[in-house]
Amino acid sequence: MRVLITGITGFVGSHMADYLIENVPNVEIFAIRRWRSRDDNISHLYSADKYGDDKQDHIQFIEADLLDRGSLANAIHISNPDIVYHFAAQSFPESSFLTPVSTLTTNVIGTTNLLEELRLTKERNYCNPTIVSVSSSEVYGNPTEDEIPITETNPIRAANPYSISKVGHDLMSQYYHKAYDMKVIITRMFSHEGARRGKRFALSWFAYQIVMAEKSENFPPYAPSFPTHPIKHGNLDSVRTYNHIEDAVHAYWLAVDKCDYGEVYNIGGDYICTIGDALDMLISKSTNPKAFIKELDPARVRPTDITLQIPSSDKFREKTGWKPTKGLEEICDDLLNYWREIL
Repeated sequence: MRVLITGITGFVGSHMADYLIENVPNVEIFAIRRWRSRDDNISHLYSADKYGDDKQDHIQFIEADLLDRGSLANAIHISNPDIVYHFAAQSFPESSFLTPVSTLTTNVIGTTNLLEELRLTKERNYCNPTIVSVSSSEVYGNPTEDEIPITETNPIRAANPYSISKVGHDLMSQYYHKAYDMKVIITRMFSHEGARRGKRFALSWFAYQIVMAEKSENFPPYAPSFPTHPIKHGNLDSVRTYNHIEDAVHAYWLAVDKCDYGEVYNIGGDYICTIGDALDMLISKSTNPKAFIKELDPARVRPTDITLQIPSSDKFREKTGWKPTKGLEEICDDLLNYWREIL
C-alpha cells in the first residue's frame, strides 16, 4: 500500500506516519515536506533507534510545496499513491488574524492545486487514490445552545480567517468529488492534542510554561507561601471536547476503508471541559502546583473566538466503530513529558 502524506513535518502528519509504520504491514509512505520546514517532529523518522535500519523501506521524503503545482505533480508521479492524507495547511487560528491572505492562499489555493493535480493523474489513468481531506471543526463557528451537539448539518459560521479558509477547503474538496468522481472523504476533527503539539496551541503553551518554570533556577522545591510563577493565558472559558492524537490518527486510518466518498464526518473525543479546566489539570501534574498563578495575556485573546465546541461523532462512529481510548489525563501527561524531554 502506497500512502502520500502532505504536511509530514506537522503535528498530525508526523503522528500519522508513526501510526502507519507501526500498524499497517508493507506500507510505503511518501511524505511531502517543504525545504524550509523544521524537522523537529520527524527527526525520529530518520533515526534507526525508532524503527530500525529498515526505516527507509517505510518512508520516502519528497520536496514539494502546495503552491507549486510542478512539485506536486512530481510528488504524485513518484508516489503513485493508493491513499492521500492531506494535512498540510496554515493551521494556526491565532496567526490567521495577522496573515489572512497567506492563510487563504495556502489552505484554499494550495488544496485546489493538490486536487487539480490528482484530477489530472486520474484522467491519465495513472492513479485514483482515496483522498482524506482534513478540515476542521472551526468551520462551525459558535453554535447556539440548541445546536449542541454539533452535527455535520449544523450551519457554517466561520469566525476567523483560518476557519473561513477551511470552508473553502471543504467546498473545493466536495466540488472535485461531485464534478470528477474523485474519491474524497472530508473529516472535521475537533480538538486533538498530545506530544509534539506546537506551543501556539493553548494546552501545549500551558505545558511549555509549566516545564520552563520547573527547570528554572528559582523554582521552589517546596510549597511556597505565595505563587511565584505566572502562566499566561487567553480565554479560559471556552468549552472544548478533547481527543488524544493517537485516537485521532487511528480515526483517519479507519476513514479510508469505512467512510463514503463525498461525505463529511465529524470526529471528536468524549472529554468535555473548559480550557481553564484543562489548565488546572496540567498545573495539578506539575512538580509543585502551588507555585503557579494564572495571568491573562491580552495578546492571546482572539479578536473573535469560538467558545463552544461539543461534537456529535455519531455518523463517523456508526460507520467505523471508532471510539476514543484516551482522555485528558493522558493528553496532559504526554504534553508535560514531551516538553520535559526536549527543554
